[in-house]
Amino acid sequence: MSTAAAVIDLLTSPGTPAPTRLRLAAERLADGPTQQDSPVFIERLAAIVCGPGGDERLTAALHVFDTAALV
Repeated sequence: MSTAAAVIDLLTSPGTPAPTRLRLAAERLADGPTQQDSPVFIERLAAIVCGPGGDERLTAALHVFDTAALV
């Protein structure tokens, strides 16, 4: 599985608490891109997930995603 697909899969698993999803996504991104990934895309994704303010922005976005998934 590509790094991008794994990260998206981790972030969109609503049964897992948001902080855990963010930690797991950051760990997966630290492994770097696979041959299937664009290195530039993985770099940008890592900047969003691991960058300044990423926790707050993504936690809010994951809350919206989880709420919508329940409807």
